[in-house]
Amino acid sequence: MALVRFAGQLRKLVNGNVELNFTASNISECIKNLDGQFPGIKESLCDNNGELLESINVYVNGDNVRYLNGLTTTLKEEDEVDIMSAFAAG
Repeated sequence: MALVRFAGQLRKLVNGNVELNFTASNISECIKNLDGQFPGIKESLCDNNGELLESINVYVNGDNVRYLNGLTTTLKEEDEVDIMSAFAAG
């Protein structure tokens, strides 16, 4: 099972959980599985085309999935997924 962690305000989408264990073959399936347990989470993370919102970053083992294979980034049992709000520093 992959470990999925939620940062900050996103924890409210998963009833305050900091981390959850999920079995999924890729990020898209992980989000789908999360949405099955926490209805509406996909709408908070993805746009109408099913792509990640610009305001959301997802990391697998510290690497941003936008620079990997996006939502099709493969997950292995030992992977750690971090889902957090994107922010800009000035």
